[in-house]
Amino acid sequence: MISVDRLVPRLARWWAIALFFLLGASMGARAVPIEVAVGGAERQINLGMNSQLLEDATGSLTLADVIQRDRDWSAYHGDSYNLGFSRSTWWVRMRVHYRGDLPARRILEVASALQDEIDFYVVRSDGTVLQSVQTGDRRPFENRPVHSRVPTFHVDFAPNQTLDIYVRLGSHDGLQEATMFKLWQPDAHVQSVQSETLAFGLYYGTLITVLLYHLFLFISTRQRSFAWYCGYVSAFLFWSFAFRGYAFQYLWPDSPDFNNQILPMAAAACYAMFGAFMVSYLQTARRAPRFMHRAILASIAGSVICVTPALWDRYALSFALSIPFGVVQIVLALIIGSWLAVGGYRPARYFIMAFFMLAVGVVLYYTRVLGVVPSNILTENFLQIGSALEVLLLAFGLADRMNTLRAEKLAAERQALAAQEALTTELENLVQRRTRALESANQRLAAMAITDELTGAYNRRHFNTALQAEVARHKRHHCPLVLCMADIDEFKRYNDRYGHLAGDRVLQQVAQTVKQNLQRAGDQFFRLGGEEFALILNVNEPWERTQEFVERIRADIEALGIEHDKSAQGVITCSFGLLWVLPDSTLARAEDIYASADALLYQAKAAGRNCVISQMA
Repeated sequence: MISVDRLVPRLARWWAIALFFLLGASMGARAVPIEVAVGGAERQINLGMNSQLLEDATGSLTLADVIQRDRDWSAYHGDSYNLGFSRSTWWVRMRVHYRGDLPARRILEVASALQDEIDFYVVRSDGTVLQSVQTGDRRPFENRPVHSRVPTFHVDFAPNQTLDIYVRLGSHDGLQEATMFKLWQPDAHVQSVQSETLAFGLYYGTLITVLLYHLFLFISTRQRSFAWYCGYVSAFLFWSFAFRGYAFQYLWPDSPDFNNQILPMAAAACYAMFGAFMVSYLQTARRAPRFMHRAILASIAGSVICVTPALWDRYALSFALSIPFGVVQIVLALIIGSWLAVGGYRPARYFIMAFFMLAVGVVLYYTRVLGVVPSNILTENFLQIGSALEVLLLAFGLADRMNTLRAEKLAAERQALAAQEALTTELENLVQRRTRALESANQRLAAMAITDELTGAYNRRHFNTALQAEVARHKRHHCPLVLCMADIDEFKRYNDRYGHLAGDRVLQQVAQTVKQNLQRAGDQFFRLGGEEFALILNVNEPWERTQEFVERIRADIEALGIEHDKSAQGVITCSFGLLWVLPDSTLARAEDIYASADALLYQAKAAGRNCVISQMA
C-alpha cells in the first residue's frame, strides 16, 4: 500500500510533467515571430530574412483575423518575396525590437514600385494599431505617406519598444511583384535615395543623349536602322521610367489604372521596335534563313497583340502572354546574331555583344519575377545595366556600319569615276585638265582600255588610233611607215581539234614570242581579233633589216614546236604580210595602207603559209 503522503507528491510530479508537455505543445503550435533587434548603428536591415508569411487564398482576412491566426503563419528566411503569379492575398509579419534609450524613427521601404495593393500596419504588443496605410500602384499616389517612387513608411519607436509590422500584399489580377522590406535609418535612407536618383539620372541622361544623337543622324542620313534604333531607345526609356515608378510619381499620380495599362504597352513597343531594328540592322530578309525572318516578324506581331488584355485592365494576363513571345525573340536574336557573326558579318558582332548584355538582364528579371532566383541588387538592377551597355554597343555598331557604308559609297564613287575616265582617255585635251593624281589613274585605265585581256597586246581600237597617228606622222615628216600583218595558220582547225582553251594558250604563246622580239621603243604589237595580229614597226633601220626582223619572229614562232596535226608543218606557224610605205607613196589613207598589208598577208597564205611576203609601196 502506498501512503497518502507518498501519493500526493508523486501525482503532483506527474501533473507537472503533463502540464509541461501540454504547454510545450501549445507553444510549439504557435508561430512566434522572430524578433529583429534594432540598435543605433545599423544603417539598413533586410527584414525579409526574419519574417513570417501567411496566405489568404480568398483575400477576405482582416488585420484582426491574421493576428488571431497565430498557428497559420510560416517562417520565411529570404532576401525578397518572389510570389510570382498568385491570386491569393499574402500577409507578411515582422517583429522589430528597438533597444535604444531614446525615441527613434526608422524608414521602412517596400522595394517594389509595381505591387498593386500594399496595406501597412504597425501594431503594439498590446494589440493597439499605431499606424494604418493603404497604398500600392493600384491606388492614387497621394496615399503614400512619403513622396517616393516606391511605397515608404515611417516607423516610430519608443525607448526599448517592440512593434509588430503587418503588410498585406494584394494583386489586382494575379501577378505579385518581387518585394523586399528594408528598414533604414533616416539619414542612410536619404543618402540611398540620393545615390539611386543620381544613378538613374545618369542612366536616363545617357539614353536621352544617345537617342537625340541618333535622331539627328537619322534626319541627316535617312537610314532606316537609325529610325528603328531611335524608336527602340525611346520605347525602352519610357518603359523603364514607368517600370521604376517615376512615371507614376511625376506624370500621372492620380491615374493608377492607366499606369498599369501603359506598362505592357511600353513593353510591347520595346519588343516591336527591337525586332524591327534587328530586321533592318542585320538585314534578316536577305541574310538570315527565311523561316527565321518570318519567325521574327511573327514574334513582333505577337508582342503587339499581347497588349490587348491590358486595355481591359488585365495586366497579369498581358504580361503572361508576352513572356513566350519575348523568349522567342530573345532566342532568335541570339541564334541569328551568332550565325551571322560567325559568318563574318561585322554588324552582327556588335549586335550579339550588345544583345547578350540585355538578354542577361531580361532573363534575370523574368526569373526573379517567377521566383527562380533571389531578388538582390544584381538581379534588380542588371536590366538597367545591361540595357545601358546594349544601347551603347548598338550605337558603336551603327557608327561602324555608317563608316562601312561611307567607305562602300566612296568605293562606288571611285569605280564610277574610273569608268568615266576610261571613256574619256581618247580625248587628250581633257586628260590635261585633270590633277596629277587623276592623271596617273587615267593612264592605268587607258592601258586597260586599249589592251587585249588574253594576250596583253594592244587591241583593235588602239590599232585604229595608232595607225591613224602613224599615217599623220608619215605625211607630216615625210618618213617611211612599216605595217606588218600576221595570222596564225590553220587556227580554226586547231581550235576544232584541240579545243578553245588550247587555242587561247597558243594565242598567248605566240603573242609572248612576238613581244620578246620587240626591243625598239617605236614598235607596237596589236591583236586585231581572233588569230590576226598587226605590227607597226620603227623605220630607223634599212628595209632589209626590217625583213630580217619579221623573218626572225616567224622562225621563233615555228620553233615553239606547238603540235598541230592539222597543219602541213605539224606545228603552229604564222604567215606575215609586210608593207613598207615610202614618203612619196600614193597610199595616203590608213584604210588603204591596211588593205595593202592585208593583201600581202593573203598572198603569204596562198604561197603555202609560214612565210613572209613583203612589198614597198
